[in-house]
Order: sequence, then structure tokens, then C-alpha cells
Amino acid sequence: MACCLKDELLCSICLSIYQDPVSFGCEHYFCRKCITEHWSRQEPHGARDCPECRRTFADPLLSPSLKLSNIVERYSAFPLDAILNAQRSSYPCKDHEKVKLFCLTDKSLVCFFCDEPALHEQHQVTTIDEAFEEIQREMKEQLALLQDSEKGHSEALHLLRRQLTETKSSAKSLRATIGDAFERLHRFLRERQKSMLEELEMDTARKLADIEQKIQCYSQQLRDVKEGIQILQERLSETGHHDFLEGVAITSERVAFSPSHEGSYKRFFLQSVTPCPFCQLHPFSS
Repeated sequence: MACCLKDELLCSICLSIYQDPVSFGCEHYFCRKCITEHWSRQEPHGARDCPECRRTFADPLLSPSLKLSNIVERYSAFPLDAILNAQRSSYPCKDHEKVKLFCLTDKSLVCFFCDEPALHEQHQVTTIDEAFEEIQREMKEQLALLQDSEKGHSEALHLLRRQLTETKSSAKSLRATIGDAFERLHRFLRERQKSMLEELEMDTARKLADIEQKIQCYSQQLRDVKEGIQILQERLSETGHHDFLEGVAITSERVAFSPSHEGSYKRFFLQSVTPCPFCQLHPFSS
């Protein structure tokens, strides 16, 4: 019965369920596309025949069959042959011991007698056996994709872990190289600092000794100058001509000071101070 039902809905040209069924006067139905292609292979202006009964028509008019279209649509949404076949299967409804189908669209079991058929209208409904094979095929395909993805992710993680190890090792080696280079630089700078400080200390000691010597020398000269100033002031205080001129020779010997000495202490001091060995600038230069 199920086979007969489905056979009534098959196009005799493509042997598939009708797609836009039409007729043209002999009560036989075909897919619009199938009959159009069948006639296109005949003479352009000749008669058109029916592939079923071989009747010819001079100018046939294709008439759609809305009732047959509705039957095909409902059968495609909820195939009766699948239902009738399922009634003979070994999977009864748990509550009513009726047949169960499977809706591939909703991915759920369907009881034709318990559920509302309208809930699965236009859905792809099939038997449990066919659904089992279809879903198993889909799951196997999905499993293969996931296994490929797992392999790809594992390889990527292995590569990333290797890069992580190499990066850490490279950073450790570079860290050691930088530390060694800066340690050598610091050692050089410390040695250079020590050498320059020692040089500075020796130069400073020489300069200080020289300055101390000059201080003593100029202190003595300053005492002599003050003594000469005092002698001259006492001599200048003499009012009598005779008394003033009487001791001029002795006074000149005691105050042996030449005007050419003016500014000599400045020149001597400037010549005795050497430039700084580090800045190379004279402390009195402009």
C-alpha cells in the first residue's frame, strides 16, 4: 500500500515526486520542467505527445493541478509510506504502543497517533531506522571534523610550547650576556674611577704644597711690606729738613722696595696656578 501511494506521486519522466505537476488534456500528470524538456526534443512546430498514452496534441496548454500539488506537499512533509512502514517496526510508542517516527528537522521522536501532525508539517520526517543511519552518518562526519581539529590544535600547542621553551632559553642566554657585558663595563669604570681619583689626589697634594709654600712666602713679604710702610710713615712724620734727610740712606736700605714690583705678586700667582687636569679650564680665565 505504501509503495502504491508513493508510486501515484511519481513523475513518469524523472521517476521522482512531482515538482509543480501539470496536465494537458489526457489526465496524465508530469513535472512542468520534465514535460517541457521532453517536448523541446521534438520538432519545433510539430505535434506534442503524452509520454504515458502517446496521444498527440497540436498546441497543448499546461494546466497546473493545485490539488495534486497540495497532496505532494503534505506527503513530502509527513510521508504516509514511512508511517505505514513504521507501523510494522519494532519501536512502539512507550505510552500507547504506537509507531514512532523521527523528525530530522527538530531532532526528536514523533508518534503519528499521539503528536499533532501539524507540528511537523514541512519538516523532514522519516523512520527510526533511517533516522538512526542518517544521524550516525552525520555524527561520524562531525567526529572526523573534531578529530581533525583536535590534531590541528595539538600540533599548534606543541609548536607553541616549543617556541615557549626556545624563547625562555634565548632570554636566559641573552640575560647572561648582558649581565657579563655590564659587569665588565662596571669593572672598567671602577678601575678608571680609582685611577682618576688617585691622579686627582696626587695633583691636589702637589698643588696644596705649592700653595702652602707660596702662602708662607707672601706672608713673609707682607710682613716686610708692612714694616716698610711703618718705617716710611715714621720718616715722613719728620718735620725738620735736616732731621728728615739725615737718615734717608739708612731708610732706603731698610725699605728696599722698587716700584717695578707693583703687580708682580699677581703675575706670579697666575703663573703658579695650572689648569684643572679634568676640565682643562684655567680658574682665572674669562
